Amino acid sequence: MSNFLVKAERLDDFGRGVAYVQGKITFIPNFLPGEEAIIKLTNYHKKYYEGEIVSLKKTSPFRLTPRCPYLNCGCALKHLTYKEQLKYKEQKVREIFKKFAHFSPEFKPIVPCSNPLYYRNKVTLKVADYVGYVQNHSHQIIPIDKCALAHPKINEVIKRLNTLDLTRAKEIVIKDFEQTMVIIKGFLDIMPLKDLVDTIYLDEKLVYGKPFVKTKLSDLTFRISKDSFFQVNTEMAEKLYDIALKYCGTDKSQKVLDLYCGTGTLTLLLSNHFKTVTGIEINQEAIKCALENQKINQIKNVNFICADVSSAITKLQADIIVVDPPRRGLTTKGITDILQIRPQKIVYISCDPITLARDLHVLKEYYQIAEVTLVDMFPNTYSVESVVKLTIK
Repeated sequence: MSNFLVKAERLDDFGRGVAYVQGKITFIPNFLPGEEAIIKLTNYHKKYYEGEIVSLKKTSPFRLTPRCPYLNCGCALKHLTYKEQLKYKEQKVREIFKKFAHFSPEFKPIVPCSNPLYYRNKVTLKVADYVGYVQNHSHQIIPIDKCALAHPKINEVIKRLNTLDLTRAKEIVIKDFEQTMVIIKGFLDIMPLKDLVDTIYLDEKLVYGKPFVKTKLSDLTFRISKDSFFQVNTEMAEKLYDIALKYCGTDKSQKVLDLYCGTGTLTLLLSNHFKTVTGIEINQEAIKCALENQKINQIKNVNFICADVSSAITKLQADIIVVDPPRRGLTTKGITDILQIRPQKIVYISCDPITLARDLHVLKEYYQIAEVTLVDMFPNTYSVESVVKLTIK
C-alpha cells in the first residue's frame, strides 16, 4: 500500500485533519492544520478516504504531548493546546449555524473548563480479558489502565478491575460523585471492589450498598440512580445551568416548562426563580429520581410529568420553555407544539450543533435568536454544549 506526503488544511467537525490524496478529501486523526506528514490510507470510500499518520514531517506550534496515550479513543483533540481547542469549537459551531440555520447570531465568549483533565464523573467500559474503550470506527477494545479524562477515583476502580477475572463480565459503568457506583453487566466477583466503592449492581440487581449515589449542584442535593442521566462534567454542568438561568431571567409571576427534564436537575434549580416549574420526561426511572430530588430539597412549586413531551405539552401553558432534547433534536411535531404555546422566551440547550441549527432555522421565523453561549462540557473531545436564548418576535 502506497504512502503519501500530505498537508492538513483544517479540522473537520470530528476533530480530524483534512488533507487531499490524489484530489480526494482524506480524513486523518491526530493531524493538525499546517502540519505535514507521511500517511497511509486505511479506508477507501466513494467520496473520501481515511488515513493514519506514519510519520510527522512538520508539526504545528499548537501540538502538545497528550496525557492520554491511546490512539483513536474519544479524545480527538488531546494533542491540541486547550486554548486552540476552544477556538476550534467556537469556529465549528459558527460555521454549522451559517450552513444549516443560515444566520450568524451573537456569540458570547465560550465558557472554558478549569480542569480539562480528570473531569468525567462517568465512564462506560467494554470488557475482554481487560477493561477498555471501543476504538473509533471499529469493534476493537482499547485496553485502559487509566483514563486521563476520568475522576481519579474512577481510575482507582479501573486499576482494581484489571486485576480481576473479567471473563464473565461484558460491560462495566463507573459513576463517581460524592460516592462511587459500579454497574456490571454479566458476572464478576465483587468482593475485591467493596473497599473502593459505595454501590454495586450486578446484572440489574443491587448487590452492595444503597441504590443511589449523591452529589451537590449549587445549593441542592441530587440522587443519581443506576439508569438516571447526569451531566458527565459536574463543574461545567453548574456553569451551563447558570447560563440557562440567566437566559430565563427571574420573574416570580411566570410559569416555566422544562422539556426532556431528565432527573429534574435544571427544573429544581429554576424553582426558586419562578411561580411554577413543570418538568416533562418520558423515562420513568428519571422521573422517579426527579421526585426523590424534589422531596430531598423540599421544593413545593415544581411538578413532574412522566410522559412523551409531544403528548403532554398540548395541555399546558408557559411563559418560558426550556428544552434540552436528545442529540437528534426536536421533532417537527415538538416544534409545532411549542409554537402553539407561544412562550415569550425559549432557552434551548444542545450537545449537537447540527440538529440545534436545523431547529433554530425553523424557530427563527417566530423568535429572535438573542444570544448564544458555548460551554466546554467535554474538553479534549470535539463536542461542545450550546445554550441559546430565543425571544418572541
